[in-house]
Amino acid sequence: MIPRERIQQLLDPYDSSQTECDGMTRICHTILTNHSIEHQPMFGVLTQHHQYIEPHFWIDLPSGERIDYRAKMWLKGEGIPHGIFHPQDFPDVIYTGEPIELDVLSPTLFEILTLEFNWEKFQQHETPDA
Repeated sequence: MIPRERIQQLLDPYDSSQTECDGMTRICHTILTNHSIEHQPMFGVLTQHHQYIEPHFWIDLPSGERIDYRAKMWLKGEGIPHGIFHPQDFPDVIYTGEPIELDVLSPTLFEILTLEFNWEKFQQHETPDA
């Protein structure tokens, strides 16, 4: 089994991508597949107390660990998982879903999804309305 640290080294650099859960899951799926790392993309619902996110995408590993770099995008508060984690370490965060099949991203689409876009730079070059 591939150690968590190795998987983190592969995936963490893409955490800054301008993607939501579906795009980030596709990026992770592509990287894991290209490195022959066993994993299962998932689709379903993410809940924590009164917060409910549907649809949501994540990845489960054979080790029982979970990969989710976008839970914090939608859930607010303390105790929200990020990256690679053991679900039992976050008992208030409940994932309910089913396995799905995803295609590996083409090199071009992978590059587009992982481009860094500097919103501040973009906004600095906007011209004021006349």
